[in-house]
Amino acid sequence: MSTFDPASFLDQTTTEGNSTVSVPVPEGDYTAVIDGDPEVRQWQGKKDPSKSGLALDIQWSIDSPGVRELLGRDLVRVKQGIMLDLNESGGLDTGRGRNVPLGRLREAVGLNTPGKPFNFRMLTGKVATVKIVHRTDGDAIYAEVKAVAPLA
Repeated sequence: MSTFDPASFLDQTTTEGNSTVSVPVPEGDYTAVIDGDPEVRQWQGKKDPSKSGLALDIQWSIDSPGVRELLGRDLVRVKQGIMLDLNESGGLDTGRGRNVPLGRLREAVGLNTPGKPFNFRMLTGKVATVKIVHRTDGDAIYAEVKAVAPLA
């Protein structure tokens, strides 16, 4: 295998155009694995910038040869974003009715047992059934994970 040369790559020319439309994963239920470490990001409200918080982003790799063939990709990923509720000291709120989407994710992958240690990196490599739905933004269609359930 040759060594990658960034300068040569930048000098490559093409006469082809790039696609401007993404083909989303079709809506439905799929077996998927959490691919890589989850990421936590800060967010700020678009309509109300005074609102802010943390969100957990999970990348799910869809295990479906049919979807890979349909999309023409070897690896098909769909993101799940979970807004996190924090307690007064800035930690994860585990109170009743708090962080329910996170609780459902943890339950689906067998990591929601009271008294047993949990951290977000433990999610990496876990398998579950994900429900994919579409969200539109103008003309763009995005596939997102709406729900997670244990494998049947």
